[in-house]
Amino acid sequence: MAVPQHPASVLGLDLGRVHTRATLFGIAEGKYRVLGSETAHTTLGRDLHLGKGVGEALKALQTGCEHPFLKESGGLILPHDRLGRGVDRVALTTSAGPRLNVTLLGLSGTGSLNAASALVDGLPLKSVTALGIADLVDETWAIETLMKTRPEIVVLAGGEDAGAEDPIRRWIEVLRTACRLMPSSHQPVIIYAGNPRLETLAKRRLEPVGKLQVVPNILPAYGEYDLVPAQMALEEEILRQWKSALPGLSGLCDLAKDLNGVTCRAVDRMVRYLGQSKRLDSADLAISGILAVDLGGQYTTVSGSLGGLAGSVVLDKFLDVDDALWERASQDVYKWTGEGVTQEAADQFLCNYALVPTFVPETQVELSLSQAFARFRLRQAVERFAKNYPWFDFRADRGLRGHFEPIIISGAVLANAPNPGGLLLALLDGLQPWGITTFVLDRHHLLPLLGKIGEAEPLLAVQVLASSAFDNLATVITATADLPQEKLALTVHVETESGKVYEVDVHQGSLRRLVIPTGEEAVLELEPHQRVDIGFGGPGQGGRLKVTGGSMGVVIDARGRPVQPPDRTEERVERQREWLRTLGVEHD
Repeated sequence: MAVPQHPASVLGLDLGRVHTRATLFGIAEGKYRVLGSETAHTTLGRDLHLGKGVGEALKALQTGCEHPFLKESGGLILPHDRLGRGVDRVALTTSAGPRLNVTLLGLSGTGSLNAASALVDGLPLKSVTALGIADLVDETWAIETLMKTRPEIVVLAGGEDAGAEDPIRRWIEVLRTACRLMPSSHQPVIIYAGNPRLETLAKRRLEPVGKLQVVPNILPAYGEYDLVPAQMALEEEILRQWKSALPGLSGLCDLAKDLNGVTCRAVDRMVRYLGQSKRLDSADLAISGILAVDLGGQYTTVSGSLGGLAGSVVLDKFLDVDDALWERASQDVYKWTGEGVTQEAADQFLCNYALVPTFVPETQVELSLSQAFARFRLRQAVERFAKNYPWFDFRADRGLRGHFEPIIISGAVLANAPNPGGLLLALLDGLQPWGITTFVLDRHHLLPLLGKIGEAEPLLAVQVLASSAFDNLATVITATADLPQEKLALTVHVETESGKVYEVDVHQGSLRRLVIPTGEEAVLELEPHQRVDIGFGGPGQGGRLKVTGGSMGVVIDARGRPVQPPDRTEERVERQREWLRTLGVEHD
C-alpha cells in the first residue's frame, strides 16, 4: 500500500484589496511551521497587474526566510528540485474584487428571503433588491424591476422541502420572461436554491435563457439553514467574474490549481472545522464556540461557530456618504475617541479615510479616531450577524453573550496598532463579550490560507494552528453585575508558574490588568460577589482557572454591559485615558 506523500513546502498567497501577503509553510523539526511571511501593496487599479504585487511579496519572502524558491526570471520553482529549492503546492485566497450585484427572489421576509439574505451577507455580494410573494401581485412590475436592476446573479429560493410550489412556479416564469427580454450580455447567473420538487421545472424553463445552477434548498425546514452548497456555487461564480475583472488573477489561480478561493469562504471553512472540534464543557455545561474577526482594508468579516451552527457576515469597511448609517458611524467615532475632537472632525476623518484606504495614523488623535472607527465596524458586523443568525446572541444594550473561545483577530487594524493595549480596548468596547475568553492575533492572516490548504493537506492546517504562529493577546474575564460603582465585584487569587502569589480586588466600573509574562502559566482563584456573573454558570459562581500569559496578560473587565462612554467630552477623554493607562498605554 502506497504511503501518502505530504508536500515539503506550500506557498500561500492572500490577495486583499490593500495588501498582498505571501507565506511559506514548510516542515521544521518534523512538523509543519510558518517559515516566513511578507506583505506588499496590492497592485490593483487601472493598467496594473496583480502579479507585480505578488512578485514584490515573494522576493521579500525569499530574502527573509532564506529558502530559495524563485527562478532568476522571477518565476516559481514548482515543484521543489533535488536541491530542495522551490515549493510543492500553491494556495491562493483573495478578497480583492468588487461586490457583485444580486437580486433575491423568494417568499416571506422571515423565511426564504431571510435565508437568502444571510447567504448573500456571508460573501462579497450586494443585494440590490429582494422580492417576495407579495410582489407577485404585479408580475409586470416584478419583471421590469429585474430588468432595471440588471443583477449579475439571481438567487431563487423559497418553499421548504415538500413545501409551497405555486409561488415558486410563478417566480420561475417571471424570471424566464425577464431573461428573455434582457440583452444576452446582461443575462444573470441564476442560482436555484428552493423547493427540490421544482428543480426539473426550473431546469426546463430557465436553462434555455441563462446560466443556471441548481443547489440544495437553503431553507429545507423553517428556521433551518443549509447555506454551504449555495455558498460554494456562488464562490465559483465570484471567482469567475473576478478573473475577468482583475488582470493577473486568472494566471495566479491557475498556478494554485484547485487550491484557490474567496478569502471569507476559506475563513468560514476553518471556523466550521474548529467549531466541530469543540466539546461540551462538563464544568459549567456551557457550549464553547469560536469567533474570527477580520478588520481588513476593504471588508469587515465575522465568522462564528457555536454548538454545531456556523455562519459569516461580510460588510464594506466604508459607507457611502448618503448611507443611512453614516450619521451613526460619525457619532460613534466621535463618542469613542479618547481625544477632545469635535463632531465635525470625526466627519472629516471618515471622509478622508474613505478616500485613502491605505491611511496609516501618524498622530495620537488620528490613532484614537482610527480605533474608534474599529469599534463601529465591530459593532456593525456583530449586529448584522445576530440579525441573520438567531443563535448568535448579541444585543447593543447588553453585548455578546455566549462562550466564544478563542476570538481570533486579523486585518489591517493590527498593522495600524502601535501597542496591544489600545487594540485590546477597541476589541472589548466593540464586541463587549461576556464571561471568559482569549483574544488571539492572526498577525499574518493565516486563517484563510489554512482553510484553503486544509482541503488538500489537513495535517498542515492542524500543526500550524498548534504552533506559535498565532499570538496570544490576552485572556479576558468579564465580571458583569448590576452593582453600585466602586462596589467590590471580584477577588482574584493569583499563583504563577514562577512562584509569585498575590491577590487583587476588582471593583465595579473598573478595568484591571494582571501582568503575567507571555507563555507563563498561572492559576487564578476567582471569587465573585453573589450578584456578579463571570461565566462560571451564573451570578456568584466562581472557581479556578488556568491561563497562559499573552502580551497583555490577563485583563478583568468590570465596567458592566453595555459599556457607554460619558457624554461630556472632558469626562469621556479622561475615562478613555484611564482605561488605556490600565492597559499600559501612556499619552504624550
